[in-house]
Amino acid sequence: MISGLRQLCLLGGALLLPLFVSAHNGEWLLVKCTIEVDQSVTVRITADAELNPRIQTEADLRRESKGLLLLHDGQTTRDFLTFADQVNYGTDDRLDPAAPLGHTPEELAKRYTLMKCTARARLTPAKFTLQLPEGSPHTLILWLLDERLPLAQPRWVMLIGGDESPLIEVNPQQERSWWRRRRYAWVSNLGILLLIGLSLVICRWLVRKMIP
Repeated sequence: MISGLRQLCLLGGALLLPLFVSAHNGEWLLVKCTIEVDQSVTVRITADAELNPRIQTEADLRRESKGLLLLHDGQTTRDFLTFADQVNYGTDDRLDPAAPLGHTPEELAKRYTLMKCTARARLTPAKFTLQLPEGSPHTLILWLLDERLPLAQPRWVMLIGGDESPLIEVNPQQERSWWRRRRYAWVSNLGILLLIGLSLVICRWLVRKMIP
């Protein structure tokens, strides 16, 4: 069942997520990954302390969040929390009204005991995925939100141990821009060398004409 739901989420089956959330008793963790306008990436991990048996306090969240999300750029894999510039822990008592989980007005009005970890990275690879390590006891509902595209629909994926998110593109032009800069520098240097060579040829020709 989990495998099937995961595939549906990957294909944009967000309408089924409220059913999964209700059936799973809140033991899952909500992870909101936001690509901000300035290209920074913020990851917020939320746990319902009333329903999650592994996370009851901030100390529990600090322990469980270490190594929870791995940033993989195609070559290296690092813990996102250690990669981030700043990591903050705190609590909240309200559900995120922007989360498309199908919360009812009654649920949004209710008070909860929510433990939150917020990590912000100002510089990340141009493209990367977020991975849940093999053997992790947690189930993640990963919500991908791109603030550069306000009209785009949010993307969802459910992760269990060993899974990874779809490719997250923070700055897909970055790698191509680097290649363009190298290419233009190479062309510019070649042009300078050609001009120097041409100047030498002209100078030699003038010297031969002027000296019998």
